[in-house]
Amino acid sequence: MKCAVIDTNVLMYAYLAKVDVIGELRSLGFNKFYVPVGVVEELEILRDKLSGKYSRAARFALNIVALEKLDVVDIESTGTDKALLELSMQKNCTLITNDRELRSKAKKLGIRVGYIKEMNRIYVESEL
Repeated sequence: MKCAVIDTNVLMYAYLAKVDVIGELRSLGFNKFYVPVGVVEELEILRDKLSGKYSRAARFALNIVALEKLDVVDIESTGTDKALLELSMQKNCTLITNDRELRSKAKKLGIRVGYIKEMNRIYVESEL
């Protein structure tokens, strides 16, 4: 089973860049998807605090979580980035994020990473 832990920014890009994030990941062989509770909380804050396309993007991302039945996991951690890293390690999953700093931290911890490349395709780096 190939699994992925998905960051807030990737779910937002699903709307902003018209990327079928889950479809792309499935085409790469992923079949289980996780998000930490912190990602859902970030999306709810963005939905309520922002306006226009960013608010719509957050709403769309929350719909992805619900409709695609992404597994929302409560991780005891200080901050969403740490929760993403810990969840990726716990479940032995690829971390999907467009945050370069977070990808760098993940690689140092031996976590495989993926991201949206050229704003419309998901690219997963080869094994470490």
